[in-house]
Amino acid sequence: MHISTLLRRSLISGVALAGIAGTGMAVNSFLPRRLPTWYTPDVPDTTLPDSASLPAIEVSFLRCGSVTIPPFIAARGTFSITPCTISHSAVLIRHPKATFLYDTGLSSDIYLYLRDQSLFFRKVLANFNFEQSLGSHLEQLEMRPRDLDFAVISHLHWDHVSGLPDIPGVPLRINRVEYEWAKLGMLDANNGIVRSLLDDAPIELFDCNGPAYEGFHSSFDLFGDGSIVLVPLPGHTPGNTGMFINRSNGSRVFLLGDAVWVAENFQRPTTMHPFVWSPVTSDDATACQTLIDLHHFSHRHPEIAMIAMHDGAAQKAFMHVEATHLTHA
Repeated sequence: MHISTLLRRSLISGVALAGIAGTGMAVNSFLPRRLPTWYTPDVPDTTLPDSASLPAIEVSFLRCGSVTIPPFIAARGTFSITPCTISHSAVLIRHPKATFLYDTGLSSDIYLYLRDQSLFFRKVLANFNFEQSLGSHLEQLEMRPRDLDFAVISHLHWDHVSGLPDIPGVPLRINRVEYEWAKLGMLDANNGIVRSLLDDAPIELFDCNGPAYEGFHSSFDLFGDGSIVLVPLPGHTPGNTGMFINRSNGSRVFLLGDAVWVAENFQRPTTMHPFVWSPVTSDDATACQTLIDLHHFSHRHPEIAMIAMHDGAAQKAFMHVEATHLTHA
């Protein structure tokens, strides 16, 4: 056989094999990713304050924008056909000791900050329908930025500080681990969008160096009374921080930052589709372990509302329950 014929056949075979391999990888990306949940950790009970001694705390999600995506993007391997609503929200928390935010939603000027970003960034990472700015939400509640004592930032991705231009001067409370990591590159990534959004906002760093809490290895008691407890939920970013809200006037709440996108991520558990999981996850192994930890926690505490900052369905359901509770109070 002529050598050119051999080369041609080898090339065709190689291309065919590469095509088969590529197709296999593409198909595999939609299949469930099995996470090792067989080991159930022995978690000591957390001693909580008596509910009667806890303060009344109002919790409100302020949705600023959203986008609807296929369920298999939000939760890899799902067989659901119900589209997922990915929200961009802030949480307004009215505590007797402070009125503050957890994350910041979207500013009325957000598109000015996005105009210098790449096409991929604008069409994929920043793909949302703008609904109502953080500033507009506050105005409806007859609040001004100076009525906020501070804002706790779950982590320093752009979409969690995008409401800051609407609340100039409000102090930010950020996990020290997160801020030190962000200084290594995240603040200046994507044409410095995070640094621009932070502007000159006052920053107060906190350390989650308190005792283990509800199965999470450390904590920070924000007010020292057990009502607001922060815990590290690393992996999405090194310092992604969750918040427990313990109150006398309603169910306990566990805000998850971006440890998950939707409840199915910790219920199964499963990651998002690699198309979105890989670009936004700083440490895959750590992020998967956090998913497993949240999975086990959800089984230990089915009574606690676990809500991620992009989970539009969970946020809507929570606000419905809160409204019903207030109606019958």
